[in-house]
Amino acid sequence: MVQVACQIAAESYIIAIVNSKLSSEDARVVKTSGASLVMMENEYFSTSKLEFVTTQVIRSAYIPIKVFDLLPDTQTAFALHYLMPANKKFLKIAKPGVQISSTFLNKFLEAEELYIKRSDLQNWIEYAKSFDSNDSASDIRRCRLKFLQLNQSFLSLALLISDQSAAASFATGKELFTTCESFAKDLLQSLEKIPNPMGIVNTSAVGDFGSLERAPAIASYSAILSQKIGLGAPLEVMIGALLSDVGYLELSPSTSAKLRENKLKEMHGEQTMEYQKHPIYSLNQCLARKLPLSEGMKTMILQSHERMDQKGFPNRPNPEKLSEEAMLIRLSWTLDSMSQVRMGKAREPMDDILPRLIREVLEEPGSFSVIFQMKLKPALTSLIQVPTFTSQSPA
Repeated sequence: MVQVACQIAAESYIIAIVNSKLSSEDARVVKTSGASLVMMENEYFSTSKLEFVTTQVIRSAYIPIKVFDLLPDTQTAFALHYLMPANKKFLKIAKPGVQISSTFLNKFLEAEELYIKRSDLQNWIEYAKSFDSNDSASDIRRCRLKFLQLNQSFLSLALLISDQSAAASFATGKELFTTCESFAKDLLQSLEKIPNPMGIVNTSAVGDFGSLERAPAIASYSAILSQKIGLGAPLEVMIGALLSDVGYLELSPSTSAKLRENKLKEMHGEQTMEYQKHPIYSLNQCLARKLPLSEGMKTMILQSHERMDQKGFPNRPNPEKLSEEAMLIRLSWTLDSMSQVRMGKAREPMDDILPRLIREVLEEPGSFSVIFQMKLKPALTSLIQVPTFTSQSPA
């Protein structure tokens, strides 16, 4: 049946829902026959995995690129699309192979962002690399490219980690983890060269509110701050943050809906209890896949939502046992929550967000240790003083 479906609709994303008692070998046959994803029956009814796939893989088939990353008098091997403000529909404005003119770019400069299909990511990377140089604009362009690569590899890793139909795929999991780690390392090295790394991450981030696809942005913020103040190993912090919320896929559809709508305060008792267990789900999923995590990374994942006043979750450890790296991840999670916007909306500059983060979050009594506050406040303040790039400045 899957093979026939592939023949009829070759470009479709085929999800096969199979009986939970189906053997792993039978599930493998379904997948190798052409199914894009195999889900066990219990996953379909009790988790948010289907929602994640439909929103982040299927519906989010378009990813944003910056208008000023396109150069006049160049040809693209991909189509360009414009998100119409009124009906939120994507309008194709340039076919593959069309030469981009200055007039065309000026027409869409105010919009700041155009969109390409996710399937064209590699074509976009090759296009951007074709006119790479050592100037500041190229440095920033490289950061955005590497962010998109990290985002894409993490998406594949998250789906594999949560895949109940492929229990024996430890080698594949390790391979995907290594790829993800490599992209994270490359991105971190590129961000070191940028005067405004927080702003670059903010304007490059993709994914909806409460979505697991926000993880690369949270991880990038965590690594930047780790590097800035010398707290922990930046790459380890980045990977720990990247994996800290993969347990979202284990949440029930009703709980996930509240999370996606940014309505955590409207969760009822059972939903709140379930949501507060997701760091445990995250760690268990990583351990089940035998991902090569250090003890420090395991602690970061488990403590990524804990507080000094023991009002966090899931385990409420004694304050002296709370990891500073985990506190850094929670601060970055909050920073990302404050900076999220719906697709097609203008983003608030980091220069405006960071003062609110210091005032409303970092200095909140009982949230972080005094020592942690003393380390982070100067770093965040110094980042505010860096000019933010706008559409008028190609950098």
